Amino acid sequence: MNRPYLRRDDIAGILLIAVVLAILAFILLFFPQTGQQNFGFGPEWQCARMEKGDPICVRLVEKGEKR
Repeated sequence: MNRPYLRRDDIAGILLIAVVLAILAFILLFFPQTGQQNFGFGPEWQCARMEKGDPICVRLVEKGEKR
């Protein structure tokens, strides 16, 4: 069976992709996104994720606003 030999450019491309994927994995593992999630509610809601079960959400009330 004739297998094509890898040229210098092929090896350089493989190494470049491996380095890019390693950097991406490092960024995602050590710098997780800590953005606020609203779980489908508007910005006037604040939600806290629970370890088990659904998140608990409370509606933020501005000063002077009546219930």
